[in-house]
Parts: sequence; C-alpha cells; structure tokens
Amino acid sequence: MSEVEESGPVYYFPGDNVKLSTVAEQGTVRLGPGLVHQKHDQEDEIKVSRAGFLHQGAKNTVLVDTRMKRYVPAMNDQVIGQVTSRFAEGYRVDIGSAHSAQLNALAFENVTRKSKPNLAVGSLVYARVSLADRDMEPELECVDATTGKAGGFGELKDGYMITGLSLSHCRNLLTPKNALLQTLGTYVPFEIAVGMNGRVWVHSETIPTTILITNCIKKSEFLDDDERVQLVKSMVKNL
Repeated sequence: MSEVEESGPVYYFPGDNVKLSTVAEQGTVRLGPGLVHQKHDQEDEIKVSRAGFLHQGAKNTVLVDTRMKRYVPAMNDQVIGQVTSRFAEGYRVDIGSAHSAQLNALAFENVTRKSKPNLAVGSLVYARVSLADRDMEPELECVDATTGKAGGFGELKDGYMITGLSLSHCRNLLTPKNALLQTLGTYVPFEIAVGMNGRVWVHSETIPTTILITNCIKKSEFLDDDERVQLVKSMVKNL
C-alpha cells in the first residue's frame, strides 16, 4: 500500500480519494475510522467515508479526524464502558456505540474459570476493542494485544467519568506530552483513562480536584496549547 501524499491539514468530504504516499516511512499503513479500501479497475483506492481532516495516529494508522460524538467501534480502540448486564460467560457493556459490546469474563490478565472477575452492573471498565464488525456485536478485552498483560486495562474503581466529549478531543488527549495533562500533572496528582469513544475517567485525592480536572478537560477542546496552559494556571488558583 502507498502512503499519504498531503503534508498539511486538508479537509476531506465523503467520496474523496486519498492518495497514500508519505505517511508511513516503514511498514503498512493501517486505515482507521473514516477511511475505506476499495478496488476500482483493478486499482487500490482509499475512499473517505465521513467529513474531516486527515490524521496520522499511532502505529502508522491513518484516519479522518472529526468533531463527531457518535462512536463507531474500530479494532484496537481503547474505550471506557459501563457494565449494563451479566451473563454466564461475561458481561454486556455500553461503550456509546449503536450496539452494546460483549466482554468475556476470561478476557482479563491471569484469569481462570475459577478466578473470574466479579463486576457489578454499573461498574466502569477500561478495555480494548478486540472485534469490530458491522454485522456483529463488538467484543472487548482487558489485556494488551501485544503483551497479554493488563497494560492499564481493567476495572476503573471510584473516580468520575466524563461523557459527551468529541472523539477528536479524546484523541488529542491521548497524544504524547499533551500540554493540558502535563500542566495539570505539575500542580495536582491524578489518574486518568481516556477512551476513544468520547469518554474520560478521572480520579484524584479530593472531589474539588476531580471537578477542576473535569472542567479543564471540558473547556480546553477548542484552545491551543498555550491557552490550555493558561486555563490550568487560572483554575488551580481556586483550589
């Protein structure tokens, strides 16, 4: 497969072609949400399926970044879900998509049939999408696909879940050295889990600190890095 030719931010519309030529320096480009692979006259084509900017993610993944809030499951997405029901072999989990996801009780690190986790209805989990097919319910795992270890996945205890964020804002929070999270970390200790399904879980030592972090995340979406730093500095004064 070839690589993406455009270097600057280009806005695409559904049906547009994307020429792959410079994004992946090594290996194969992986298509993320908003892009589909098609064959036309024996030629490979990459078509845009939703409007937005072309974005390069981790592991040579290319996707169309948009401010939409409707989540469509994609393989290996990290998501925050809420257990809605239990069944013999696992759990049904709401991840904000059109259909609930299934989480097998054995899809955790170091779990056997005699030591399965006991999640209650309403529990929050940080998981990875292990199966995403338009004709089947999505499936989740609470293990890292490369190591087989938990890798941060599992039940999220205590804390507070922020919902209704745009998918692009969550992807921005996941970027290395994110200005907002780095600045927050210099003032207050906290734990955070960011889901690519528009949800963020935050846990800190006190409720006022959790509220401050939540407000910073909600208010920072349309700010640049300098403005995000100033936002944090202005809000920590009220602690």
